[in-house]
Amino acid sequence: MLIKECDDPVLAFCRGSSMTLFHVKCTGESLECVKIMEANHQYDIVNVKWMNSQTLLLIDPLDKLHVLDRESQEEMELLDLPDMQLIHTSSFLRPLTPGEHISPTLAEIGEKSTYQSVCTHGGETVLLGAKSVHVVSLRTWEERINFLVKQDCFAEALGLAWVFFNGTAKAVFGLSGKKQKKKAIVANKVAKMLLNYIEISLRRCPEQGKLEIMEEHFQKTIPLCVTCCFKFNKTDLLFGEVYDKLNHNAVALGVLFECLEPYILADRLKDITPLVVKELVVYYEDGGMLDALESLITHLDITTLDLHQIVLLTRKYKLFDALIYVYNKGMNDFITPIEEMIQAMENALKSENTDELVAVGNKILVYISCSLTGRAYPLGVISEDLVPVVKTEVFSCLTRLHSKNADPDEGPHPYIRTLLKCNTREFLNVLALTFEDMQQYSQAVEFLQIITDVLLKVMLESVDFTPSQIGCLFTFLARQIAKTENALFVNMQLFDQVLDFLCNPEDGTRHTERQQALLELLQAGGAIYFDEDKLLSMAEKMQFYQICEFVYEERRLYTSIVGCYLKDAARRDQVFGYINDVITRADLTNEEKIAFQNEVFCNIQELLTLSPNRTAMLILQKFQDSIPLIMETLQQDSKLLFDFLHGIFNPRVEQWPFKDASLLNHEFHEMYIELLCQNHSDQVLGFLKLSDLYRPEEAVKIVQKHQVYDALAFLLEMQGNIQGAFSVLLEHMKSRLHTLTECGASVMGKEGPAIHSSDSGFVQTVPSLLKQIIGFCQRASDTLDTQQKEELWFPLLDLLMSPAEHLQSSPPDQVINSMKALTKDVLEGMAAYIPLTDILQRLIQDPVYSVGNYGEIKGIILGMLDTFVYEKTLLEATKSLLNQDLHWSLCSLRATVTRGLTPAHKLCGVCTQQYNKHRAGAKIIVFSCGHVYHTACLQSSLSQQEGQQGEWACLKCLSANKKWTSITHGRVGHKTQLSILTELARQNSDGFTLGGRTDLFQQGDFQLKLAPPPLVDST
Repeated sequence: MLIKECDDPVLAFCRGSSMTLFHVKCTGESLECVKIMEANHQYDIVNVKWMNSQTLLLIDPLDKLHVLDRESQEEMELLDLPDMQLIHTSSFLRPLTPGEHISPTLAEIGEKSTYQSVCTHGGETVLLGAKSVHVVSLRTWEERINFLVKQDCFAEALGLAWVFFNGTAKAVFGLSGKKQKKKAIVANKVAKMLLNYIEISLRRCPEQGKLEIMEEHFQKTIPLCVTCCFKFNKTDLLFGEVYDKLNHNAVALGVLFECLEPYILADRLKDITPLVVKELVVYYEDGGMLDALESLITHLDITTLDLHQIVLLTRKYKLFDALIYVYNKGMNDFITPIEEMIQAMENALKSENTDELVAVGNKILVYISCSLTGRAYPLGVISEDLVPVVKTEVFSCLTRLHSKNADPDEGPHPYIRTLLKCNTREFLNVLALTFEDMQQYSQAVEFLQIITDVLLKVMLESVDFTPSQIGCLFTFLARQIAKTENALFVNMQLFDQVLDFLCNPEDGTRHTERQQALLELLQAGGAIYFDEDKLLSMAEKMQFYQICEFVYEERRLYTSIVGCYLKDAARRDQVFGYINDVITRADLTNEEKIAFQNEVFCNIQELLTLSPNRTAMLILQKFQDSIPLIMETLQQDSKLLFDFLHGIFNPRVEQWPFKDASLLNHEFHEMYIELLCQNHSDQVLGFLKLSDLYRPEEAVKIVQKHQVYDALAFLLEMQGNIQGAFSVLLEHMKSRLHTLTECGASVMGKEGPAIHSSDSGFVQTVPSLLKQIIGFCQRASDTLDTQQKEELWFPLLDLLMSPAEHLQSSPPDQVINSMKALTKDVLEGMAAYIPLTDILQRLIQDPVYSVGNYGEIKGIILGMLDTFVYEKTLLEATKSLLNQDLHWSLCSLRATVTRGLTPAHKLCGVCTQQYNKHRAGAKIIVFSCGHVYHTACLQSSLSQQEGQQGEWACLKCLSANKKWTSITHGRVGHKTQLSILTELARQNSDGFTLGGRTDLFQQGDFQLKLAPPPLVDST
C-alpha cells in the first residue's frame, strides 16, 4: 500500500502474533526497507490483506476477521465466521511422494497457511471456504452514514459526518478527491440529512399539549441542526430551507432564534435577512427578553434592521445601547442619544428613581467619553472623517445654553447641570480622561476652556451643589491648570471664595465632607492658590486637622502633626504609625529628631491613656535610651507607670515574652511585679511563669508583702521549698474557708461552693484552688519519698474530710457537705502516689466516722474499688497481649531457623568450582539467599574485607549501601525483637503494685484497645 502523499509502498510482515510495517524506498536500482512500526496482538495471525491504503484485514486461527487501522492499530470491527471453514493447506508444503518426509515446521505451516484462500481486489476480500465462498467488503462512507440514519441515530450520523469532513475518519472508502472537494461532498450530504431531520422532527411534534413539552421536543433537534450548519459552513441553508420549514411552527421558530443568540453575540453571524431579523426582534419583545435583545441589536448589521421598528422599541423600553447603535450607525447622529438619555435622567431625578438614574448616568458618561475620544459605543471605532465632527457636535450639545423645547423656568446649561447632579465626581473624571486623550488635538485647550467656564457658571451660581461637589470641581480645575501649564484661564479669586465656602465657621454641617473636599483640592496642586497662613488659621478654627497636617508637612513641622493626630478623634489610633514613620525617615535632621522626640515625651501621658501596650513598645523600640528619663517622669503617677510597664510585660498578650522586653534589667521586672500585685494580682502568677529576669528572693518578698499566695507558692516551689509552698497553699485554702464561714454566704454551683469575698474584691472558687493544690502535690510527689508524700496528701485530705477541726469556727453544714463532695478529686489524685491500703486506713481512722457513719464515704470507697478493678483488668490485658506477641515471635523465629536451605547454584561463589567436587572433608556454607560457598574460600575472602573478620556474610549480597545480618552467634551488636520481647515479658512477670505510677497510664490520651490474639499455626 502507498503512504499518504508519497509514491513509495508499505509492506506488512506478520509472524505469530506480531505484525511489522516496512516502508519500501526505491533509491536508483536498489530497494531499502525502513521499519515504520511493530504491533503485537492477542492472537496469532494466519493471513493479512490490505483493504485500502489505511485499513488492514487480519485473520486468526479461529476464522475471525479483524479490521485494523494502519496508523493507530485500532481494531475497528471484528467479524466471526465459524461456518466458513477456511482452507488452510497448500500443495507446496505436502510431500510429493508417499514415502517422502518433510520437517515438522513445514507441516505445521501447511496446516495453518491460507496463501491461496484469501484474495483482495477493489475494496473487497474473497475468502475460500470448504463449502462456500465469502465476500467481505468495506462500506462506503455514505453507506455508513445511511446505516445510522436508518437506525434513527441522527446525532451519531452527523458526528460521523463531521469526522469525514475534518479528515480524521478511519477506514474511509468511496470518498476520493482533494480536501476541499471531499468537504463539499460531505457538506452536501449533511444538508440533505438536516432537512430530513427537521421534517421528521416536525412530524413527530405533539400537536396538543403544553408549550414546555413542545419546546423540550424541539430542543433535542434544532440546536444540533444550527451547530451543524455552522460547522459544515451551511448557514445559507439555515436561513433558507430550514427557516422555511420552521416558520410555520412558532415554538420551533423561537427555539431557532434562541440558538442563534450566542453566534450573533460572537459576531459569527451578521448576514441575516431583514425578514428573519424582524421576526427575531418581535419574538424577543413578546418574550420580555429585552436585555438579550439589546445585546443582539448592537451585534447585527445595521442594514438588516428595520430602523423604525428598533427606534420605537428602544424608546418604549429605554434600551439606550440599541438606541445609540441605531442612531450612530444608521443615521450618523451622535446628539439625539445624549438628549434622550439626559431627558430620562431628569425624569429619574424628579421621580427619585435612583436605580434608573445610576444606570442611565453610567451609560451616558461612557458614551460621552467614547464620542470625544473617537471610539464607537459600545464597540468599534468612529471613521476618521467623522471624528472631528463628532467631537464638535458633542461639545456643542453639552455646553448648549438651553435644550430643545425648553421650559421657561429652565436654567442655563441644563445638560451639564443634570450630569453634575447625577454624579459630579465621575463626570469630571470622564472629562479629565477625555482631555488626556485629546492632548494631540489643536482644539483641546479651547474645548477645555469652554467646558471650564460652563462648569464654574453652573456650580457657583447655584445652591443645589454640596461642598463635596464644589471641592471636586476645583480639584478638577487645579489638575487641569497644572497639566495645561497655565494655558487654562481661571479667576484665582474663585479659589479664595471656595476656601471661605468650605471653611465657613457658621456652617457646621458636613464637617467631614468639607474637609475631604479641601484636602483633595490641596493634594491636586491647589495649595499654590492659597495663602498658607490664612489656610492654616481657618483650618484650625474649623478643626480640619488633616488640612493642618498637610500644611505642617509642607513646612516640615512634624512636632505639630503629632498634636493634630491626638486632637482628631477619628485618627487618634493612627498616631503610633505616624510616629514610627517619622522616626524611620532618612531625611530627618538631628535637630528635627530631637524636637520630635521631645514632643513624643511631652505627650507620653496621653499616648499611654490611648494605648499602654503600643506606647510602651514604641518607647522600648525607638527611644530605649530615654527609658530612665520616662520612668522618672512617670514616678509621680503610679497609674501611668503601671500602664507603661504593663504595656511591655502584659502576660496576657500573645507571643510573650517580647524580644524587646528582655532589654530591661531586673529592677524594671521587680517594679512591675510590685505594681501588678497592687492592680491585677490575678496576673502575677502568669508573669512569674513567663519571665526569668527577676530575682526570686526579691520577688518572694514582694508577693509575700501583698499576700499573693499562688505566686508565693510558685516561687517557693522554684526554690525547692516544697513543704513551704504546700503550707502557703493550704493556709490560703483555710483562709478562704474561714472567710466563707465568717461571711456566712455561699452560692452552690455545679463544681462546688463559690466563695465571694466583698472585702478582698475578687472571687476565688474553692474547686479551682483545690485543683491548683492537687496539681502541686502531683508535681512534687515525683521527687519525694513515701513519708514526704504522705505529709503532703494527708493534711489536704484531713482538711476536706474534717474542715471543722482545722478552722476557728465551724462552717455551715452546706459547706461541709460540699467539701466532702470534693474529697473524691483528692483521692483520685493521690491514688497514683499513696498505697490504697494507707488511704483506706486513713479514712477509717477519721474521727468523723468513728461512730459508724460509713454511709457518707461509701461512694468514695466504691469508687476506689472500681478504679482498682479497672487497673487490674488493664494490667492483665496488657500482660496477655505482650505474652501473645512474644509467643508469635518465638513461633516465627523457630519456623525460620528450622527451614531447610537449597543451593541455587552448583558452583562456589568464590572459586567457581562445584561445591561437591572439592577435596574430601571440606565444609560448605549455604545462605538463605541460595548462594553457596566453600567454608575456606568464604573465610579467606571475608578476611580481606574491612570489618568483616569473624562474621559470616554472603559476598554477592553484601554491599556498602546494603544492611546485612551476621549469622555468627554471640556477636550481634543490637537488640533483636526476641530479646526486647523477652525483656518486656520478664518485667511484666515480676507483677504490678496496685496504685503504682506508670508513665503509660498517666498519659491523658491513653485508651485501652483490646483485640483477639493472632492465630498461630500449631503445626
